Amino acid sequence: MHRGGSNGWSSGYSEHPAALIEDEPRSPYAIAQDGLAELIEAAVQAQRIEAMNAAMQVDVIFLTVGHALRSEEAFVPNTLSAQRRREMAHRSVTAELATALHVPERTMERQISEAWALSTTLPATLRAMRNGQISSRHAAVIVQETTDLDDDPGLRARLDEQLAIIATGTTAATLRVRARALREKLGIESLEARHRAARAERRVELETARDGMAWLHAFLPAEDALLIKDRLDRIARAAGDGHGDGACGDSGGDDARSRDQLRADATRDLLLHGRLADESVFADAAATVQPTVHVTVPVLTLAGHSADPGELDGYGPIDAAIARRLAAMAPSFTRLLTHPVSGTVLDVDRASYRPPADLKRWLEVRDGGCRFPGCNRRAAGCEVDHSVDWQHEGRTAFDNLAHLCALHHHLKHESSWSVQHMSGGVLEWTSPAGRTHVTHPRRSIPVGVGSNAPASSAAGSISADSTGPPPRLDTTNESPPF
Repeated sequence: MHRGGSNGWSSGYSEHPAALIEDEPRSPYAIAQDGLAELIEAAVQAQRIEAMNAAMQVDVIFLTVGHALRSEEAFVPNTLSAQRRREMAHRSVTAELATALHVPERTMERQISEAWALSTTLPATLRAMRNGQISSRHAAVIVQETTDLDDDPGLRARLDEQLAIIATGTTAATLRVRARALREKLGIESLEARHRAARAERRVELETARDGMAWLHAFLPAEDALLIKDRLDRIARAAGDGHGDGACGDSGGDDARSRDQLRADATRDLLLHGRLADESVFADAAATVQPTVHVTVPVLTLAGHSADPGELDGYGPIDAAIARRLAAMAPSFTRLLTHPVSGTVLDVDRASYRPPADLKRWLEVRDGGCRFPGCNRRAAGCEVDHSVDWQHEGRTAFDNLAHLCALHHHLKHESSWSVQHMSGGVLEWTSPAGRTHVTHPRRSIPVGVGSNAPASSAAGSISADSTGPPPRLDTTNESPPF
């Protein structure tokens, strides 16, 4: 018997292979290789099943939205125009799916758009998903690269067939590159046209991070982004050598900030305090607009007797030192003091420009944001809604009012979504499909305060006896839209 193989890991050639298999144990290396191969195959099959499940989700979403649109009269009032009925039926079923699946509505809108495109215009791509050959990420790329071809269904069909084949052997990122190259080859559009379409999507987004930090993203034309980065680099170099280790974090006598910290601080100062050129269309607004946000600080934390964190509206918990600094020093923050036990609002700073009525400010503090399930829009950008409509004898009172963003305000009044205002500011929503969703206020603010509540100590503060909602407003002359 001869054992071959230059690395000693293979069995080589044998005159009696059957006897070798039966009589000699397999090499540990061969066993390891077989085990790895089996696990890799299991991973491949798991991905295949995931793709098939994603295709099933596409089918279900498409069927759900189609059913809602065909039966729109069951979900929206017939007093609306035909176009408005279809729009509100689409919004309603989007919210229904988003709340049931616990995903943001924007994410659900994208999934519906992709499901509709795959089910109506991209049969090859959907077929590959159903067979488990490509993932949902590959399918999303194909949808994005063909979404602007409604005027040329033949060309879109050719791209669908070719990209579905390419996708089976490449990553989603590489597929995007191949798709754009194929579009160029087919002469679908010029680079100038693509840039013009992309430029229309420019925007700024906020992404919260951990430990009291956040990311501020700006999607801009490349030339603008490069110029901004160059300007920040030059400012950072002029302000310091940038060779510090950044341990101090803030500027001091000897600036120990790193180059990254200098750029970040320059960005902050330019956006918060910088001036614009006189010819800029934003010059007047930038000269007058002052950013505001609520920071909630427990009384004992503010006094330095506790390390309990504060809360920054739209972000979440911040450490006690930052909370004290914002409440005591920053003029662009509306200061709110809360009782350390009950959480009742004790004082609302009156220094801000044109403060809203006490009741609206109280509700803004309580709600924190839109009270529709899953919506995170800040209360400052929302509308105050009567849970029981004004025209149906709904009162203008704390236990019948809540903040809703414009989209969900209209959804409540122009679809079969309904809401019941429970005690403690809790809202119970019922969807058109009969599902119930409960939302809670951002902060619990009891109507009554116990004897341990401290007294008011400054003019204009809400006293200990009035930390509940203000008296019912005189609404005799009001005519609210809802």
